Amino acid sequence: MSHRMAAAEIHEGVREVFNRVAQAPTAKFRFGVGAALAREIGYPYEVVAGLPAAVTESFTGLADLHPRVRLQPGEHVLDLGSGAGLDAIIAARTVSPGGTVTGLDMAEVMVAKARRAAELTGTRNVSFEQGDAESMPFASGRFDTALVNGIFNLCPDKSLVAGELFRVLRPGGRAVVAEISFREPLPPVDVHSIDDWFR
Repeated sequence: MSHRMAAAEIHEGVREVFNRVAQAPTAKFRFGVGAALAREIGYPYEVVAGLPAAVTESFTGLADLHPRVRLQPGEHVLDLGSGAGLDAIIAARTVSPGGTVTGLDMAEVMVAKARRAAELTGTRNVSFEQGDAESMPFASGRFDTALVNGIFNLCPDKSLVAGELFRVLRPGGRAVVAEISFREPLPPVDVHSIDDWFR
C-alpha cells in the first residue's frame, strides 16, 4: 500500500527528476524539454540556434522572460531554478559589462551541466550553485533582479520560496516570474508518487 508523500520526499523526487532531465533530455517526461520547447514558448530562433546543444537540450522553462525583465548592464541577477543555464547565459550577455548572473538549482547534475555550458559559451560573468529555493545560500539584498522560470509549482512550500526571494533581492529590486496557474482551485490530490506531483 502506497503512502502519502511528505514534503521532504517530494523535494527529493523533484531533484531526481531534474537530474534525469540533465542526464537524458530525450527521455519521456510529463513536461516539455529542450530547444524545441524554448522556441515554442517564445525564445527567438536565432538565440536558441546560436547556443550549443548542451545549453538548450535540457531546458524546461515556461516563458521567455527576457523581453519582460529588460535587464541592464551592471545588474546582479539571480536565475532561480537555473537548470542547464539557458536563461542565465542569455542574462549574463545582457548585463555585461559589469553585471553578474548567479544560477541556483537543486539538481546537482543540472548544476554541473550549466557550468559546462558556461565554459562552452565562454560566459565568464555567470556562476552556478546547488541549493534549495526554500533556503537560498545568499546574503540578504544581494541581487537587483531575479528570473523565476517555473519553479514555484515544483516546491511544496511556496511561501518559503517567496520569502527567500524577497530576502535576497535588494530593496526596490524586481523579480519576473513565469508559472502555471488556474482560475479555480484544483481539487485536493493525495501525492503518493512523484509522478502524481507532476500531474
